[in-house]
Order: sequence, then C-alpha cells, then structure tokens
Amino acid sequence: MSFALANGVLTSTVVGDIALIFATLFVILNYIFPVAKLRQSSSNLEKQVGVGCFKKHWFFGHLRVFPPQEHGLLKRAQRTIQTPAWVTTWFGPLMSEATTHHSETAITLLASSAPKNEYVYKFLRPWLGDGLLVSNGKKWMRNRHLLTPAFHFSILKPYAEISNNCIKTMIEKWTTKTNIAFDIYKDVNSMTLDTMLQCAMSFKIEGLNERQKNTYLQAVRDLSTLTMARISNPLLHIEWIFWRSSTGRKYKAALEIVHQQTKQVIRERKEELEKASEVSETGTEGSETAQVTRKGKYIDFLDILLHTKDENGIGLSDVEIENEVDTFLNEGHDTTASGISWSLYTLAQHPEYQQKCRDELEEVLKDKEDIDWSDLTKLQYLTMCIKETLRIRPPVPAISRQLDQPLTFKSKTHNVPPTTLAKGSFAGVQIFSLHRNVHVWEEPEVFNPDRFTQDNIKKRSPHAFLPFSAGSRNCIGQNFAMNEMKIAVGQIIRKYELYIDDDTPDTVMEAALVLRSTNGIMIKIRKI
Repeated sequence: MSFALANGVLTSTVVGDIALIFATLFVILNYIFPVAKLRQSSSNLEKQVGVGCFKKHWFFGHLRVFPPQEHGLLKRAQRTIQTPAWVTTWFGPLMSEATTHHSETAITLLASSAPKNEYVYKFLRPWLGDGLLVSNGKKWMRNRHLLTPAFHFSILKPYAEISNNCIKTMIEKWTTKTNIAFDIYKDVNSMTLDTMLQCAMSFKIEGLNERQKNTYLQAVRDLSTLTMARISNPLLHIEWIFWRSSTGRKYKAALEIVHQQTKQVIRERKEELEKASEVSETGTEGSETAQVTRKGKYIDFLDILLHTKDENGIGLSDVEIENEVDTFLNEGHDTTASGISWSLYTLAQHPEYQQKCRDELEEVLKDKEDIDWSDLTKLQYLTMCIKETLRIRPPVPAISRQLDQPLTFKSKTHNVPPTTLAKGSFAGVQIFSLHRNVHVWEEPEVFNPDRFTQDNIKKRSPHAFLPFSAGSRNCIGQNFAMNEMKIAVGQIIRKYELYIDDDTPDTVMEAALVLRSTNGIMIKIRKI
C-alpha cells in the first residue's frame, strides 16, 4: 500500500485502500458485536435457568447430547425428572434457549405476545417465505385474520367427503399388502397430500403422473430432513457456508421442485377464475351454509387467498399467496400424516383399544360407507385414542419464541422462584418432553386413552397437552387435522386389523420438522 502524496493530496489508490480497510472493519465489527451480544445474552440465560443434569459441549452445545433421533428425544424427556419446570438448552456455541417442559411455565410463554424465534425459524424462510408459520408482528396479525375464515366449520364440512374418498383409494391399494410388514407412513403421507391438494386447492394429485408425484413428495421430505440437518450443524447456520455445502445444494434442488408445483397450482386457478364469467354467492357470512361456488364447487383455501381483502381493500400479493400455499401444503399434510401413522402404529401395539374403537365405529356408523361430518363428534373413544397418541408422539416436538418484552416465569408446584427473562431472550416449549414429564402426567410412558375422558381433562391444566400449541399462535388448522385423522384412522380399522408381531421390524422415532421414523412406521394388516 502506498501513502504517497501528490501535491499534498492522497492519491485515488490510497483513498481506495483506506476505504477498503474501513469497509472490512465495518463488516467485521458488524458481525462480531451481534455475535458477542448473542453469546452474552445466552450466558446470562444459563445463569438464570441452569442447564440441568446434561453439560453442554463448548461448540455443539446440546446438539450432540440430544440428537434428533429417538434416544435424543427420550434423553430430553429424562431431564424433566431433575428439572421439572424448565432448563437451558444450547444450540451451538452462541445461542441458548430457556426450554419449558411443564404446563406452569409453558402457559407463561404461550399466553404472551412473543413472536417466533427468528434465529431458528429463519431456516424455513427459503421454503415457506413469510407465511403464517414464520411471519411475525403486524403482518402475521393481518394474515391470520384474513385466513381464519378458511377454517370456519361451514368451509370444513364438505372436506369430509374428500377425506373419505382419498382414504378409501389408499385402503384399496393395501389389499396387496396383507400379512406383510410395510411402512405405512409413505402411503399415508401421499394420501394426506392428495387430500390437502383437493380440499385446499381443488387439485387432484392423480393429475400428476407417478414420477411427478413421487418427485414432489420426495422433495418435501428432503426439505424437512435437510432443514433439520442444518439446524443440527452450527457451521451450516452461516448462509454462505450452507449454500455452498452439499446439504445446501440438495436443499436448493428440492426447493425448486416444490416452488414450481406451487406456482403451477396457483397459475391454473387464476386461469380458471379468469375464464369464469362470475362467482356466485349464497348464504350469509358465518352461517352453516355460507359458501362461494365456483362451477358448482365449494370455496377452498386458495379461493380465500385470491379473494380476501383487509379493511383497506388490499388483498394478498402474489408472493404472499405463494408463501401461504407452501406453508399450508407442508404443514397441512406432513403433520397430519405423522398423527395418522403414529395412531395406526399405536393401535397395532394395543389390540384391545383398537377393538374398542372398532366397536364404537360399528355402533355409530352401522352400515354406512362414509364417516360423515355429523359422525365425528360421536366417535369419542376413537378421539381419545388419537389424542393419547398425540401426547406420546406429538407431530411437532418443539416450538420456539423470542421475547418482545421482559417476561416473568414461575412454578408454584416446583418452587421455581419468579425469574424474569430480558427482552430478546429465546424461550421455547419442548412439547415431547412436556407430554412425558413425570411431574405432569402419571406414568407418562404408558398408553392410556382414559386420560382424555371429560372428567380427567378437567383435572389438569389445558397447557399439559399441546399437540397444536396454544395461545394466539396456535395451529390455525387443528380442527381440519383432527377431522382428517378421525376419518382416516376410523376407515382403516373398519377394513383392516392392525398388528405387530415378532417379525415386524422395530420402528424408531426421529424428529425432522415433524415426528417421523428413521426406518419407516412398520405394521402388518389383515382384512376383517
């Protein structure tokens, strides 16, 4: 570098060098200060809450202590024995979270206005954009308000017929799989995607050829798996490393497949609406018969996205519509597939409860072929069995928030002194551990549907059971999901006896974005 003067003035070369030095220093300081602040905040959190019985690694934190496989999940649940209310969890060397796993501490967080933890949920943004799952603040409030009518019972009611048809199509394919162990998750996952596309987008997956369908389903699975791989590796948290890694390249390829399918569904609907001369409306808003017909079809989720407007008469942009479609397709089919598959697996493990559900179905349905909307509330024992499955194996094992204001936690039962976490702190709910916390549930490892009788529900906190989260950011589609699960499980056990014998391969849990299995959810079936 030359500092020579020309007529007492710095040369342009020197000025450029100085500018480069200052720019480099700015970039370094701009990175170091936030990192140092995050590290300090995380250390303060650990001092307040403690790390419990499992020490952290200096670089990986607790990522290797609690890997996203069954033994890691169970080890997390084991922490609740010594730390009943909450504990600090480190995600790498910089970030820690106050992880609650008791109803008394979970309610404090979920009743607050705390938004999603951007440090964690940012890993979903390339896939889901700023959709309802990821967005925060005024945008989330606006879009939540705009999308809520899509889940009114008058909209959900016609979906029962679609669910029945999609499930019966899958059941017919299972006639060749009797008395052999097979992975039910893949078939159920395909079925719930088909159901979601038809209910939400009036799009039949049969319109895709087998290669396209399998490619799309595999891309969705890959995005889920690769996102978890990124979260579990602190080096991949850095953008420029992730996108240049083999994980990032695979993620990008899967992303293009999924986004292309989303754009196709939206494009086809817009073309259909442009050709339609008019959209007829019948009924009144909020009534049981309220509906908008489109060539004789009921209004669906995509119709609402395309037509909804806020109080200023402004609708959703094209990008917002794509984000919400991606969010709804992913959240709507993958979580439901997890709940259905684990329910079938659990009933295969417990033939006595399976038979009780079958007896109830026979009593309610008689000789009817379909499970109608009006039948769903009558299937009380089946509902109890599904809820108990969601307790033991919740589709979404954990959620995370970032405090937008100081928040005070306490637990009277376990003598946790009032502890105020600072604004900006990370806090989350380990739903899997909460549902297996020995201080919340008696014999939590035992499958017992009677926990969900009305009398037993009244005896415990509503925040003891959180498969769909709670508070203002609870799952907007939980009624849709429960209805589909009841129809699917009910129809399957009417046709088949589910069982597991000594020749059935073991099924091992794995936490991707939803709770799956490392080797498939394996059962056997025989025709009734």
